Amino acid sequence: MYKKNHLFWGVIIIYTCIFFYLMAVIVKSPFIGIVVEQVGQEWFIKDFVNPEMVKLFNIEQGDIVLEVNHQPIKVIDGVTQSTINSTNSLLIQNTEGKKQFIKITYKDFLAQWFYYIVLPICYFIISLIICIYLLFNRKDSFYSFNIFMLFMLTVALEFGSIGATIHNDGVGKFISSNGGVVILILMLHFFINYLEYLKLEHIFIIKPYYLYGLLITSGVLTLLENVFPNIYQWNTTMLLFIMAFLITYALLILLVIYIKTKKQQLLLLLFCLVGPFIPILVLYVLPMLLFDQYILTAINCLLFLLLIPILLLLTQLSDYLFDTDYEISKIRYYSMWSFVVSSIVVIGLYFILDIKSLDAFKSFLFLFIVTLGMLYIKEQIDYASRKVLYSPKGDYVHFIYRTIKHITNMPSVDKLLKRFSEVLAQQLSVSHVEVHIYSIGDLVANPKVIENLTLGAVKRVDGRYIGCLHETLDKKYIVTIENEGGIYLKKEELLSLELLIMYVSNFIDNTQFVENLIDQLDTSQHGSPAWLKKFVWLQLENEKSQLAQELHDTILQQQLYLIRELDVVQVDRSFIKQHREYLIKLNADLRWYCEQLKPPLLEKQGLQVALNKLFIEVEEQGDFAIIHEIEDIALDSPELPLLIYRTIQEMLNNALKYSQATHIKVILTAREQGFELVYFDNGVGCNLSEIDRKNSMGLQGMKERVYAYNGLIELTSAPDEGMHIRIKIEE
Repeated sequence: MYKKNHLFWGVIIIYTCIFFYLMAVIVKSPFIGIVVEQVGQEWFIKDFVNPEMVKLFNIEQGDIVLEVNHQPIKVIDGVTQSTINSTNSLLIQNTEGKKQFIKITYKDFLAQWFYYIVLPICYFIISLIICIYLLFNRKDSFYSFNIFMLFMLTVALEFGSIGATIHNDGVGKFISSNGGVVILILMLHFFINYLEYLKLEHIFIIKPYYLYGLLITSGVLTLLENVFPNIYQWNTTMLLFIMAFLITYALLILLVIYIKTKKQQLLLLLFCLVGPFIPILVLYVLPMLLFDQYILTAINCLLFLLLIPILLLLTQLSDYLFDTDYEISKIRYYSMWSFVVSSIVVIGLYFILDIKSLDAFKSFLFLFIVTLGMLYIKEQIDYASRKVLYSPKGDYVHFIYRTIKHITNMPSVDKLLKRFSEVLAQQLSVSHVEVHIYSIGDLVANPKVIENLTLGAVKRVDGRYIGCLHETLDKKYIVTIENEGGIYLKKEELLSLELLIMYVSNFIDNTQFVENLIDQLDTSQHGSPAWLKKFVWLQLENEKSQLAQELHDTILQQQLYLIRELDVVQVDRSFIKQHREYLIKLNADLRWYCEQLKPPLLEKQGLQVALNKLFIEVEEQGDFAIIHEIEDIALDSPELPLLIYRTIQEMLNNALKYSQATHIKVILTAREQGFELVYFDNGVGCNLSEIDRKNSMGLQGMKERVYAYNGLIELTSAPDEGMHIRIKIEE
């Protein structure tokens, strides 16, 4: 462990030294970017890479540069053009012969100060904090930590090399040229190791040393540029091709394996690590390879890498940043439509207006982003305006939704039918809606129509609509819809009405069932109804059976053992004292079982005291440390403290039996109308789908207790990922 930490701090020191060297290069002077051309013995200003120089210091093309940092520009044989990248002072002579001394500081270039110095330093510090945090808190559970640490620090170093590259520093240029390749290879190495850790295999997964072969190739080519400057363009194309391959490979390998396995961790890797590289691929790498022209400069594209630590922190601070499956499916759906619309428009522009390929590509990206954004905006506007936008006259799904919403929670069938008639009349804007109950076989005004009307069917008879709302063995519930000025329902309204009737029929069945249960409870002359007695009896017998089994397997067996031993010690009394102590321990165990059945401190001294004792007892039995944060919460119901105690007790019992954890954390916090209970450990975890199939008594009992109080419970776990449980209950 000491050697590993020693290596860690060694890497940190090396990266920090290189980073501060780059910062030292940048801090010396701002980037001015003046292109000068030699005419005779004088250097004339030919162009400005940094246009700010013209506005700030009133210099123009054609002016003569006499001195740079109080020294004349050196004349080199064969060189007639050069670029002044950085300096602290200039002596300029304009076309009229007037000399001007210019002192240059970062006060004149605040944007450079922020962009090239402040932002990279902050980024590097955040990356260091993340690495140190993982070392001390998550290293044991964070697979391939060393590779991930190198990845984070290399991203920070690449971002810090931007300014040094602009200042024409050799080290900065080397890091900037190869840093992108190093970052992607380290990221892929981390992915490959992590997939191996998850025991996920695929034919597309390649060995990491092949990737490092690409890194060696790019590094050698970059060094050769100093010897053979002519290979610069070819080398740049090669580096861009390597980056395009690595980003595309990382994206495809994670997507393919996620589609196959549905592992949630792979989506988080896509979102946090691969996502920030996609703009670099689309806005710089691909346009340079295809059109030899970028849409966004490489320097600006690197800003997207700032998202990596931010996204990592967000996903760590929240258990789930969002419903990942839902968001991914929505992005896929919106992206598909955006791609189709953008492609059609751009193909039309390309052939009709004969625009250039790069302009077509830019137009496609612009339309794709705008269309994708507008679909999301439309979604939000539609949701915000749903009450106005989705009226019954235009949106029939909302018509069904609003009608059902108004008839829910009706205590009886009569009230449900009355409420349904009122709401339906209002929704359809008609004068009369009535529900009649007919006994099957009775003579009515239209016997054939009613007898032949099946459940859910709606027909127009004599200027009104009738429909079969519900049907039993001996009765039919018929709804009649009519209007004083006549009525005509469109096809879509009839379909919606038929679907609504099917829903209401189920409501009537459920309401009748509840009414019958209430009647049994109210009118039973022999106490509770039979079904309730049976339920309570079965539950009681289950509890008795479980308790009997536990006592039989522990206390009873130990007592039988002592009886046999006492039979032996009748001759030899030296063992009596030893067995007396064993009986005392046995008595303590039995007392513990009794306390498990009814915790005495809970009723007498409150929830916090009882839980503290429980934590101490469990820590003595287990090999893990319990971190607990228990708020003193005020609950109106006297049953909820017992519910909290039993739930935590079940969590800790499961941890003792199965988790193999070293740390457990339990947090109980008060809410406005209830409480929230959070548990997590760093144990072996489990496959929740297999646990559900096996119907685990511990987790199932915990769920049933929570559901009995209309609470919410969320369980998150996977093999070697620990267990996380979140429970919310409102009074």
